[in-house]
Amino acid sequence: MASRELKPLPPTPLSLSESPFTMSQALIELTDLGFAWPGQAPLLDIPALRLEAGESLFLKGPSGSGKTTLLGLLGGVQQPNRGSIRLLGQDLSELKQAARDRFRVDHTGYIFQQFNLLPFLSVRENVELPCRFSRSRAQRAAERHGSIDQAAVSLLAHLGLKDPALIARRADSLSIGQQQRVAAARALIGQPELVIADEPTSALDADAREAFIRLLFAECRDAGSSLLFVSHDQSLATLFDRQLSLAELNRAALPANDLEA
Repeated sequence: MASRELKPLPPTPLSLSESPFTMSQALIELTDLGFAWPGQAPLLDIPALRLEAGESLFLKGPSGSGKTTLLGLLGGVQQPNRGSIRLLGQDLSELKQAARDRFRVDHTGYIFQQFNLLPFLSVRENVELPCRFSRSRAQRAAERHGSIDQAAVSLLAHLGLKDPALIARRADSLSIGQQQRVAAARALIGQPELVIADEPTSALDADAREAFIRLLFAECRDAGSSLLFVSHDQSLATLFDRQLSLAELNRAALPANDLEA
């Protein structure tokens, strides 16, 4: 099948070198964050949350805890009603929507619960997608591996997908476990500073879950990426540098008597 042409976005108006971020600062810093949908009760009320550069953080996020909304806010898809979200030292509220979109693709890789691979593209084409929309990630991938194609092939090999015939197949022909690894390679290509994983192991058995997480840790270390891993599976928490419960962190989710204590 012929490859489909995907036009890249223009470069973000704020490069990392132009931002006020230094390695001594938190990669993510939330301060007095509040969010509510119009006409509804507060959904998020988070006094503070930090993710350090190079850190792996397990965030337990059961249903109803505000997990999906928080991830949308971290990606700049929604804007908070109160407080600030700083990523790499940049306050996301200071950027217009188009600039937030470009900032997100330049600096953040996502592994979605349903993987969200494009079924009509090959495995390799799916992995390379972020580089088609981010010039900075394309440049980093080429500098590290020699080319974007080689970056995709190398990441897939590290994640256990080495067969050239498999890499050329359409994404919708893969098993669940294979799709998961392709999604991880797509998130990691171009060395984004932050990788966000949203319940990526929910369809796997216990042995496969731990094996995948250890592979993900190794690739994040190689890429220099911080990892924010959101899951309801508490059995995985001890594998991470640090663990937090969103239900406890989010004051809007706590009973009134807990807030008064």
